[in-house]
Amino acid sequence: MVGTMLNLALNAIGAEFNCSAHDLGWVSSIYFIVSVMALVPTAKLSDIYGKKKMFMTGIVIATVGLIFCSTAQNIYSLYVFRGVCGVGMAMISGTSVSMISDVYPKEERGAALGVNTASVYLGAALGPSMGGFITDLIGWRWIFVVIVPLMLVGFFAIMRFPYNIKNSPGQKYDMKGAIVYVIGIGLMMFGLISLPEIYAMVMMFIGGLFIMAFIFIETHEEFPLMQMKLFRNSRFSRSLLALFLNYASSYCTTFFLSLYLQNMGAMTATQAGLVLMAQPVMQVIFTLLAGKLSDRIDKRILPTLGMLITAVSLFMLLTVGITLNLPLMIAALIVGGIGYGVFSAPNTSATMSYVQPYEYNQASAMIATMRQIGMMLSMGVATCLISIHLGSTAALEPSNYPQFMEVMKTAWIMCISFSLVGAVISWFRGKSTAGE
Repeated sequence: MVGTMLNLALNAIGAEFNCSAHDLGWVSSIYFIVSVMALVPTAKLSDIYGKKKMFMTGIVIATVGLIFCSTAQNIYSLYVFRGVCGVGMAMISGTSVSMISDVYPKEERGAALGVNTASVYLGAALGPSMGGFITDLIGWRWIFVVIVPLMLVGFFAIMRFPYNIKNSPGQKYDMKGAIVYVIGIGLMMFGLISLPEIYAMVMMFIGGLFIMAFIFIETHEEFPLMQMKLFRNSRFSRSLLALFLNYASSYCTTFFLSLYLQNMGAMTATQAGLVLMAQPVMQVIFTLLAGKLSDRIDKRILPTLGMLITAVSLFMLLTVGITLNLPLMIAALIVGGIGYGVFSAPNTSATMSYVQPYEYNQASAMIATMRQIGMMLSMGVATCLISIHLGSTAALEPSNYPQFMEVMKTAWIMCISFSLVGAVISWFRGKSTAGE
């Protein structure tokens, strides 16, 4: 929820801290970088010490990060505190799907995951309007403050969860693997978001070497941080790849449109938030419907259809010009919301159906990791194109609106390609039936 709320505050943050559109891209990106770095190591900790405990610890860490975000004195301290939030949310998102899969049988899991995903989208639906309203009324810092009570409610709710399931109790923690993974994935993600600089390419190359070392370590470790054999399952691997491409094709849209509506559209943050609500509202509705339906049909159908619908919404956005066409914008957001809703819960349900119960936590962490990496690629495309066309220090102003439009349309062409490739991969993951 705080992510969608914060997008509507980017203009206000940029004005207070006097930073560029490229700098503002880092506000979202740093959260995802740190989250990706933490997901796999913390998932293994939850296997050893219990998923409930890890979930509760994540809420505490994320809450502390939110409080400090509200006190940030410059853009760099905001980056650090957003990173703290990323660690906490990694602990939460890496265990949530696993906990649901532990409790619900396969024939009911799609519906349960649909409710879980719809809850996420409900927060995303409320986020834009709340974020815009709060920013206009009392300032962007309060966006972080109002989330704290909700986090506390979540903490006390999870306390009542009756199980603290441990998939690997008493196992030795693979610290060497964890360190190599964190360094490798961190270098690759920081490099990705820093493109097209030469040092970014060097970071990604070195990060790739660390990831190769991580894979070698895990295949020879008695108690590995990650079970590499999971990826030998082609249906599981293709489901993850489809998930990655779905988020790579979609996440930067809200970032771009929040800036577009408030600058070229001359809207207030509140008005822009109300427009952006069109997408997550549709996501909530269609996630609930698709989650139930996915328990009864071939698991390829809905995720593939969702990605194709997403591509249609991106084609619609390609026709957007400097002069705002509000009906077209809302229509594109509605179509996009339907696409994301039809894809998300069915694909997650399918992915979890391809693994054994003792692998649920690892699979849940990989789902969250691939989702976050997809988001990072999407934001990496955005910030790279901004650097190329606008420069990394340029503020968004009327004189460079045409260049900004070029950036958006180039990004959406790339996102369309991600979505279409993802649809092909989703369909050819292999035929499967409900309850499998």
